[in-house]
Amino acid sequence: MLISELAKLSGLSKDGIRHYEEVGLIRSTARQAGSRTYREYGADALDVIIKVRNAQRLGFALKDIGPLMQAYEANTFSLEETIGILEERLQEVRGKIDELRQSEAYIVEKIALYQKTRDMEALVSVRTARPKRSLKGRRGR
Repeated sequence: MLISELAKLSGLSKDGIRHYEEVGLIRSTARQAGSRTYREYGADALDVIIKVRNAQRLGFALKDIGPLMQAYEANTFSLEETIGILEERLQEVRGKIDELRQSEAYIVEKIALYQKTRDMEALVSVRTARPKRSLKGRRGR
């Protein structure tokens, strides 16, 4: 199939497909049509893209997915090793979640501080913007 068809079926952009090919995740063959050369992708390319996208959903980086897929295809992972890899990945994800929660708390703290500063500045400007009472009219009373 041509890249446009693969893009349509996979939901991945043409540039994404080209990138997957550059990093060695999928392969194509050159096909001459007149003066143009097209890239032909096999049906297995769609399967690979689906597996890569699933691995990305698990939080694996694209650079790590290739070696994992090669080992998986060669059946070099036992069930226990697969579980171990996923447990390790889970710990990494939980660590990132903790970091994000700390960042969130810091941002909330900063927002509260700036809102308090803004409110104080507004209060000060209201107090200093009040017209001063004139004492002129009060002398004769």
